[in-house]
Amino acid sequence: MTPEQQQALQLAIIKTSQNPVGNITVFPFQNNFNYGYGRYARLQYNLNVQPVFPIMLSQNWNLIARTIIPVLNQPSSSPPSVCASPYGCPSTFGLSDTQEQLFFAPKAKPDELIWGAGPIFQFPTATPNTLGSGKWSAGPDAVALVMPGKWVLGTLVTQLWSFAGIPNRPDVNAFLVQPFINYNLKGGWAISSAPIMTANWVLPGTKWTVPLGGGIAKTFKDEGQLMSVSVLYYTNVVRPLAAPQTTLRVSWSLLWPVKRGIDIQQLIQEAK
Repeated sequence: MTPEQQQALQLAIIKTSQNPVGNITVFPFQNNFNYGYGRYARLQYNLNVQPVFPIMLSQNWNLIARTIIPVLNQPSSSPPSVCASPYGCPSTFGLSDTQEQLFFAPKAKPDELIWGAGPIFQFPTATPNTLGSGKWSAGPDAVALVMPGKWVLGTLVTQLWSFAGIPNRPDVNAFLVQPFINYNLKGGWAISSAPIMTANWVLPGTKWTVPLGGGIAKTFKDEGQLMSVSVLYYTNVVRPLAAPQTTLRVSWSLLWPVKRGIDIQQLIQEAK
């Protein structure tokens, strides 16, 4: 291939990796440093391990399986006077509730509307259980996007309702919408924003958490392994008291494009 074709192929692969229902296996490690969390404005750390696997169902349909395994370091909710005592107030570290998102997605060209929809499940895997909801939950999820030129623009939405679990724990009725914008530059660089907006419908008072911000991403190869790194920063302009004030999100993802059925020349033409 010519250098121009190689650049076009690289852009096509990068845009596929930014597509939540793309024909690519992604294994991300998303580090969230949540500053100003809780009543006493402490630091909460959240690592999301969220592998994404595409499964070919037919010539026209794929199933995209996305698992989210959250690891939390939850700061104490004790007041400063208690933390200053000899006993202190250590944080709680462990696993939170695991989610499984499934998207049934028809195959589409990058110049068409790309979409997927399916169920989402949340399992009470938190250890200790104070780090989770204590509930079994389920609901719908959907994603839609377009990829004109160097852009990848779309939105992902989910809704969860609890149906079983610990009786004295609050019910789950949670909505999430995540718009995402990527503008791809030369050399694998991209300007990106993907704020996670949430609504807890059972929460008294302010129900919404609305962050604003963005950052940069870089896709590259290291010893033959395709990967990407991104750094994004968000400020919550609307939030309940317990939500963090700001979030620094640092992600590292391993990428494996699915070569099954790929037409290299078609990818090059579609990336232009």
